[in-house]
Amino acid sequence: MAVTSGFYAALITGADSEGLVMFVAHDGKITGVDPSKVLFDGTYHIDENGGLVGKVMVKAPPNGTLVQGVSTGPHGISYETSFTIPDDFEEREFVRITTPLGPVNAKFLKLREL
Repeated sequence: MAVTSGFYAALITGADSEGLVMFVAHDGKITGVDPSKVLFDGTYHIDENGGLVGKVMVKAPPNGTLVQGVSTGPHGISYETSFTIPDDFEEREFVRITTPLGPVNAKFLKLREL
């Protein structure tokens, strides 16, 4: 199944913990949030295989710990990362995302079309 515009969830795990990210992908833009108010905002395009290739800015609030085990410190932390959601994401156990702060495994779920 090709990745299409819609509402998605990503169940994520890192070196320290696990989490949930809710996001919307539509018209080349992607935005989302997790329960600890980490914000995700960026762009994407669909590749020739039907997968989503994206780049997001991640902005985490102060005094927290990310799933990678990194403290956000008193001023929060921001970083940019690229990722690919393959067209067969629903059949995969997880998709590995390499971030500047360490790897994250994500199980993507499409919740519905827009």
